[in-house]
Amino acid sequence: MRFRSSKSVYAKALVAVVLAGSSLLPALAQIRDRTILSRAGIVVVWAADASGAVPMVSDFVLDTGTGSSAATSGDVDLISSDVHTVVTGTLSPTQDSFSGATGSMPFIITNTASGDIQTDTSGDGRLSSDDSFTEFGLQSLTDTRVDATRQYSSFYVASNVPFAIEAQAFNPGSTIDFIMMLVTRMTLSVTQVGDGEIGFGSAAQLPHSGGGTAGFAGAYRIWDLRTPRNVFTGDQRTAIAPGSIADQSVRFDAEYAINAENLTGYDLSLGTFDFQVEVVYTVFVP
Repeated sequence: MRFRSSKSVYAKALVAVVLAGSSLLPALAQIRDRTILSRAGIVVVWAADASGAVPMVSDFVLDTGTGSSAATSGDVDLISSDVHTVVTGTLSPTQDSFSGATGSMPFIITNTASGDIQTDTSGDGRLSSDDSFTEFGLQSLTDTRVDATRQYSSFYVASNVPFAIEAQAFNPGSTIDFIMMLVTRMTLSVTQVGDGEIGFGSAAQLPHSGGGTAGFAGAYRIWDLRTPRNVFTGDQRTAIAPGSIADQSVRFDAEYAINAENLTGYDLSLGTFDFQVEVVYTVFVP
């Protein structure tokens, strides 16, 4: 009886040890996360729609490659429609700003008996019935010239990556266009912050670390832009703090000027004409 009893107690103790040991075995199931997050370079270009009534996103560019020009950069343009620039400080497209107005390009009548005569006496940028004159005496050297006649247009850029801009003008359609493209120059500049019909730039920095004049190629004759030319290359993003797209945008201003030194740019012998040339700006990630 005693032998059987001790045998039974030993067997129970062994089972208890085995059960206790099984609770210490490690779990064999495993789950591994390999989380990869990527953000591409993004450039948002906005200006106006065809009517100029409201600001519109005109281009959405994704950086998918690198290159020294827009043709080789490999970026993806997600909006293929035409871009409409705006008059600086407003949202009215430049292509419509003068076509519906009655008037002509202002000029200066030089070397009269009363000195040089400005034809734009009202200051509205054109020669029209709003201007008024008194009589002046003609002399042997009395002539006409275009003196720094300018037009401006603008577009806005927000980016999380440095970007560059190319400009291209298209071939002239007449002899007059040929002459005017030779004497008309384009200069691009940038504004960091401002107010128009919509405020911009409160959360932006200039797109070049060298300041407001750095990164620009200088003035180009419109004629030279028949081949795409780089007109700006930046080295930093515009967005520097949280904000809206407008807050993180800077404004690029294109100035088109017929300068005073271009004395062959305009003469009454050219008659009447309308000069219009399309200049396309391509924003890309180099």
